Amino acid sequence: MADHRAVTGKARGVARLSMWLDRRTGYSTLVKLIVDEPIPGGARWWYVFGAILTFLLGSQFLTGVLLSTAYAPSASTAWASTVFIQDTLPLGWFIRGLHSFGSSAMLVLAGIHLFQVLIFGAYKAPREITWLAGLAMLGLLLAFALTGYALPWDEKGYWAKQVETGIVGTIPLVGPLAQRLLQGGASYGNYTVTTFCAIHTALLPSLIVVLLVLHILLVRKHGVTPRWGIDEAALARRTETYWPHQASRDTTACGLVFVVLGLIVIKTHGADLEGPVDPSGSFLARPDWYALPLYQLRRYFEGSLELIGTLVIPGIGALVLAGLPWLDSAEGRDPRRRKTVMAGAMAGLLGLGVLSYLPLRHDRADPSFKKARAEAGDRARRARQLARDGVPPEGGMAVFRNDPRFHSRELWNEHCANCHSFTGEGGKEAPDLKGYNGRAWIEGFLRDPQGRLFMGTANLEKGMKPVLGTKEELHALTELVYAQTGAADADRSLVIAAESLFSQKDCDSCHDRDGTGQNTGPNLRGRGTLPYLVDVITDAGDARLFGKRNKMPSFANKLSPEEIGELAQFVLLESSSP
Repeated sequence: MADHRAVTGKARGVARLSMWLDRRTGYSTLVKLIVDEPIPGGARWWYVFGAILTFLLGSQFLTGVLLSTAYAPSASTAWASTVFIQDTLPLGWFIRGLHSFGSSAMLVLAGIHLFQVLIFGAYKAPREITWLAGLAMLGLLLAFALTGYALPWDEKGYWAKQVETGIVGTIPLVGPLAQRLLQGGASYGNYTVTTFCAIHTALLPSLIVVLLVLHILLVRKHGVTPRWGIDEAALARRTETYWPHQASRDTTACGLVFVVLGLIVIKTHGADLEGPVDPSGSFLARPDWYALPLYQLRRYFEGSLELIGTLVIPGIGALVLAGLPWLDSAEGRDPRRRKTVMAGAMAGLLGLGVLSYLPLRHDRADPSFKKARAEAGDRARRARQLARDGVPPEGGMAVFRNDPRFHSRELWNEHCANCHSFTGEGGKEAPDLKGYNGRAWIEGFLRDPQGRLFMGTANLEKGMKPVLGTKEELHALTELVYAQTGAADADRSLVIAAESLFSQKDCDSCHDRDGTGQNTGPNLRGRGTLPYLVDVITDAGDARLFGKRNKMPSFANKLSPEEIGELAQFVLLESSSP
């Protein structure tokens, strides 16, 4: 009985507090306005998209505020603070992932909502202003995504923004001024970061909140648009209040979207982050998925015609959408009576899909793009690992000074990277050295020495031909070559078995294995060891190595013996890195 009296007392206390707050704020009127909103025809799942988008916008604001507590907007600190959030700050990767994937989810769901409105004819009178407010919010969501893309100040965002602001600069009359305003000056730098940050965190949120309030008020004024083909009497009979049935659907849908987003973030461990910006470098920039159609469209119009793809065609599409309430003269909202609008919507959706797919297909089939992406991925992984020891005050690129092999890598980038690589995608004019001393690399070379990963890009005259044989024979010959390094784990039985194969396959007509003999191919004694690599870098044209067919320059007079040794050691370490 005492417990019951205590519970009753607490309930009365809550009721008194509620009445006190209501008399001073009138909040119950707002609550009643929301829960008693009439839903013509009753609760439906196709009404949930507005609630989901509002929920996601709130999530974006919350995660954005949390990220802003650790993000520092300047050219020297943007990448450093982002990598700190991603790799060091507890749950920073999860918050950043929710923010990034939430942005994409909003664009996808806004597109679905737009298509649903088209099908329902919800843009028709008296809902023209509601339609225009929704289109304006979609434009702001795209602006959010585009400005947020630059804030990490990584390679991907930096070079993509260079392209986009360059497009803005081609707009007649206002283009150059708009480009300078976006860049914060004549070129990219500190003011570029602060400008994009101000737009992303202050201007756009203010605008979208105003439009959201207007949109909600207009929806409340005119009501949700019911399915076509239901007469007014039937709609009135089935009308329900927002609470509880539509509210439960909205809550369920929002919860489901949040769970899916969370699972995606956990699976990917957050959003991508490329390496720090190197303004003097190069990066094959590609826009994010939502800008791929414009990227592909631009490729069809070059030079003076570029504006057709970047401004004219998108502008016409936007004007048609904005003018749809007045362009659509069909009676009623039945999509079967609005065949032109439905056909146009389907054609637009198909066109966007094709324009998004074509650049993806092109890049998947482009070896140079895959190689460049592999190199960028390697730089990003190395930079993020080094950033755990702290980023120097000078900014992102200075992180590479934390690398104990910094000087060796500089030597490699200056003298070797133009021909070789460590990506596993092939070198430009010489072998890709990833896994150089491993069995897989050696066997791949024996099977296809002129392949893209090996000597194919070097274009040697009368180069080595593939070694033909059974799987077992190639395994044995691979082990023989592998054993030339003196590797302790070499299978001696296979090496012994390969001794006779070496002659049978006519390998000894080109290669010696005594360390002194000169032949048409390299002497394999000590192949892959540090002294061997020192000899190759010093003079690959030596008669014991590649002889007259060599195309690799001699570094004997370009580098000191200490630098050559350091470079050879770097090749051994880097080639064996996972």
